[in-house]
Order: sequence, then C-alpha cells, then structure tokens
Amino acid sequence: MEKSQQVDAELLEAKRFHGHLGPYLVVGMKAGHFIASVLGSDPFSYRIFATVGMKPPHSCVLDGLQVTTPCTIGNSMLQSKPLDGIIIWAEEGKQKLEFTLRESVQQHIDKDTNRDNEEQISQEIWESGAEELFIIRQTAL
Repeated sequence: MEKSQQVDAELLEAKRFHGHLGPYLVVGMKAGHFIASVLGSDPFSYRIFATVGMKPPHSCVLDGLQVTTPCTIGNSMLQSKPLDGIIIWAEEGKQKLEFTLRESVQQHIDKDTNRDNEEQISQEIWESGAEELFIIRQTAL
C-alpha cells in the first residue's frame, strides 16, 4: 500500500472515531504522532496534558491525541486544562515535550475554516511538518 493510501486510511479512521474530519482533530493527531515517535506507544508510560478546554472546536485536539497515542481520557493519561491558547505537553520520567500551536496556524483555522472546506484545511495540516504547526520544546524536568 502506498503511503498516501495509508495516510488516507488513518484520517478516515480518525474521522469515523470523531464524527468529522476537522482541523483541530488533525492538530491533535500531528502532536500525538510526534509524541509517540519520541516517547513510544506503551500504555501508562507517560501522560499528556492539553490546554484546550472541553468545548469544540478546540477540544477536538483531544480526540486526535487519543487516536495516535496510548493516552486517553478514559485511562486518565490524557487530561485537559482550561487555559488560553492551545498547548500540549507530555511528561515521561524526567523529560517533557511541549507543543504550542503557532498563533498563525490557529488564526488560519479559526478564520478560514467552514463546513465546506474543513477537510481541505485538515489535509493541509496533515501534510505540514510538526515544526510548521507548533513551537516544540523538549526539556528535562
């Protein structure tokens, strides 16, 4: 199977899980893939925190994290905090990965997304590199 077909299958599965394919779902997926590439996919090996709140569309980030990491709201390894901005961080032992959604990306999503183009904008985000979407910091705790 070609990579584009695999990508399409992953986005379709996330859409099925979430109910639609929106940009903030994909933002969560992109951060989740980066986190899992660094910290792994073993359940209960790290925690993820996100300052996205519990109201759509920003809370859609949480479903993206859930479909790409072993951390879920149900297993308490994913927690959301109601603060300003979209910041995601993962902690494992003595290391921390932090992702701050770039203001320009958030403004583009919030200003330009509508029901007619949400999948197109989601695809653009999917094809972007993590560094284009986020300010990423890795630090010791």
